[in-house]
Amino acid sequence: MGNTGRGQGSDHYGLTLSFCIIALFFFPSLTGQSALPDIEVSVSSRNRTINHVLDEITFQTGYHFTFDAGLISGKKRVQWSASSLPLKDALDSLFRNPQFNYKVIDRNIVIYEENEAPPNLIHEEIDRVMVKGIVVDSRSKKGLAYATIGLDGSSLGSICNQDGEFTFKIPGSLSDPVLIISYMGYKREFVPVIYPIDEEIVVLLEKEMIPLQEVIIRYADPKKLLMETLSRIPDNYMDDHSTMTAFYRESVTRNEHCLTYLEAVLDVAKTPYNKYTTSDKVRIRKGRKVTDVTSKDTLLIKLRSGIFTSLSLDVVKNRPDFLDVEFMEKYDLKFIDMMTYRDRLVYVISFQQKSNIPYMLFRGQLYLDHENMALLAADFEYNPLLIQEEPELFVVSRSPSIRIKPTQAKYHVDYREWKGQYYLSQIRGEVEMKARKRRQWMGAKYRISLEMAITDVIPGQRLRIAPSERVNPHRVLSDEIFEFDPLFWGIYNVIRPEASLVESIQRIEENLKGMSE
Repeated sequence: MGNTGRGQGSDHYGLTLSFCIIALFFFPSLTGQSALPDIEVSVSSRNRTINHVLDEITFQTGYHFTFDAGLISGKKRVQWSASSLPLKDALDSLFRNPQFNYKVIDRNIVIYEENEAPPNLIHEEIDRVMVKGIVVDSRSKKGLAYATIGLDGSSLGSICNQDGEFTFKIPGSLSDPVLIISYMGYKREFVPVIYPIDEEIVVLLEKEMIPLQEVIIRYADPKKLLMETLSRIPDNYMDDHSTMTAFYRESVTRNEHCLTYLEAVLDVAKTPYNKYTTSDKVRIRKGRKVTDVTSKDTLLIKLRSGIFTSLSLDVVKNRPDFLDVEFMEKYDLKFIDMMTYRDRLVYVISFQQKSNIPYMLFRGQLYLDHENMALLAADFEYNPLLIQEEPELFVVSRSPSIRIKPTQAKYHVDYREWKGQYYLSQIRGEVEMKARKRRQWMGAKYRISLEMAITDVIPGQRLRIAPSERVNPHRVLSDEIFEFDPLFWGIYNVIRPEASLVESIQRIEENLKGMSE
């Protein structure tokens, strides 16, 4: 999403939730098999890269290729041809490596070496153990919203819901699994999972206070800190392609009444952080949606491209103006605190637009690791004092008779470290607005929210998603009505719905059943 603006020097970062139409295709889950399909291919390559050759094979067969970039150099040029060769023979001839083997997962062919386990698009184990729990403050016993959940020694992860509740599915092959629970400003907790699991786990997190003397000693100029953070991005974040699995959900409420709710498991072909021109690709692996729109809803706010809005919130890859090298021209920075996150000291820097800038920018807080200066998290929002002057920034299309007044637009993003490099971990966005028809005395309050959690990542693995499978930011997706089935997601880790959402979904289903009877 590009920058938009108005007035001289105006520069808005494209993080808005665009409202128009909301829907979701249903896609079946992937199934795995070992033998390559019985398909013949014919390719003639004269000094073409392996990537180009594989693209040609994809065009002929409909199968896409996934492999470790350290195993196969897709940029290597080859002189190679095949005439009506079976697919396996063609691949063997192309790579000329007797150790290579192939695994078919849906429409993907995973290439790996025989002496290694085949790399999965996700950790696919049918036998998984469900752990349910809640993360709370040790003193107040209040749930800690969006605390992060990780499996020790694994790239599997998830987050709590707004109430601090979570579910987590652990591969059944692990004998002594340990969950790692983290929350900004708290000591992280290691929780051994003991079988059999008879009840929900209650995880108590304690606040970790930083002595004032330590804060004073470690104080630094916030501008210098941020400049160092920007300079270290190429070293701190993943510099190769990666395959990610994500859980995504979004909802639209009108005066606290849930109008639409959808959730999906996504495959994300993530591009390196040191390449800004290549966009991430996404497909829906499995999804469902419920809608409760009646004739009484004379005004309906709908969300478009929420998935791509989420990916655009990866602020390290898609730099907003408060992370631009010229940020000092637009923002005032302050060093406001030090805290801990995942047992590491963190600088907390606040930023807000300069008073002499008349157009809307952001304000918020940045969380920087004090050792490697990685950006661990960011909380930011559009300036609430000016947001009402920019309604068109949030609406793709609407009737001229509708009056829109945005009241807030808040966002959160954070990153997780895996084997020395950081990658996107979770994203949240929430926009509130008031809307009414012309000459209508009372309007309605709408809240549009989205969340995305990266539940698995395979660094170095390049996932190819066919154009026909990609989620198109401009495509209107069809509605899916579903029964709220906790077993629907199978092995996938998801964000546990809040109690209020569960009640809303159940109420919607009851209404739909009543209408059909």
